[in-house]
Amino acid sequence: MKISKILLAFFLLLILNQSIGQGFFKNLKIHPVIGVRNHTNGLPNIRPGGPSILITAPVLGVDITSKNSPIFFSIQKDWNMEFVPHTDLSQTLGYSIGQYWTENNFLLRYQFNQNYGVGLGYYFMHRENDGNHSFGDRVVRTWQGLLLSISKQINWLTIEARTKVTLKPNFGALGEAQHSLVFAYRFGQEGDEAETESKFNQHFQLNAVLGTRFFPISGVKVLKNEKFGAIGIAPTIGIELLYKKYNLSFNIEKDVWLSVNGGSARREVKGYIASTLIGLKYHALLKNERHIRVGLGYSLIRDLDKMALLTDPSPYNQKGLSIYQVKGIGASVSYELFSNADVELKHTFPIRSLDEKLFNPIRFSAGVLYRINP
Repeated sequence: MKISKILLAFFLLLILNQSIGQGFFKNLKIHPVIGVRNHTNGLPNIRPGGPSILITAPVLGVDITSKNSPIFFSIQKDWNMEFVPHTDLSQTLGYSIGQYWTENNFLLRYQFNQNYGVGLGYYFMHRENDGNHSFGDRVVRTWQGLLLSISKQINWLTIEARTKVTLKPNFGALGEAQHSLVFAYRFGQEGDEAETESKFNQHFQLNAVLGTRFFPISGVKVLKNEKFGAIGIAPTIGIELLYKKYNLSFNIEKDVWLSVNGGSARREVKGYIASTLIGLKYHALLKNERHIRVGLGYSLIRDLDKMALLTDPSPYNQKGLSIYQVKGIGASVSYELFSNADVELKHTFPIRSLDEKLFNPIRFSAGVLYRINP
């Protein structure tokens, strides 16, 4: 089934029903959508070797709707890549991009009210791998099939659970790779302000957290003809749910640093560190109407250099560290220098790790975080 056929069927439905179609096109609205999709590293009907990895992929798209219509037509695209470390850098290719895939989702969603919706659509997934995994040869694979969804609106955030039913190249409806969870924001959305105020905003405040963390490049492996700057820069994104009564928030934050060496025969990826922090923050309001925020949580770090230590046999206890090579306590303190803009200091103290010091400089960062409440 081609994308054009899906679009044609949708608009033919509106045109054939003249009364609905005229009203729809007269009040047509297009809303840009941004977000993330969380899924595993598995492929439809193919389970990856070893433990599954939860992957966060960026999402871009549009929602097309009409004023006072409960129907949304969503077009979304997400893409991601996975990196592969090699312990023997004398190989033709060192650290590399192991695989790359994109996914296009087309959904016709019906909103029952301001809070809940269901969707039916179609998906197309395109994946390329370099021959190191799964199929034993350089290969391009595509999958497509039906897409089912149920969504929940929480303030400005849309949370949507999706399930695939694969039709091509073979049928499949089971397995963890068939399921994903999307967190998205739709620009220009309208809601029932009175209902939102009474049921949510009286007690909670939901913020998006955007920023950048800076950390010293310390101990990252450097090969001949390579050079790192003194400071690494990692973009940060997160969600913060603040319980106003106790000035306490639940936070999920992720930052990623990537350094590439395009065209190299030794390794294409010089460095990759992805950190996820899940925890609580206390927001203390000062007399000058600024906040000091103190955070404590569980920190998970995926580090390409540390992944290279996953050898067999190994001098390290590797149990539970194949996905995240550093697991520990993440502690942070920040000051609200400008309204909703904090300067922050953060460090991860390892509990379990591969060859990790308690005060490894590369796990310390100084950053700027900005809170947005759309």
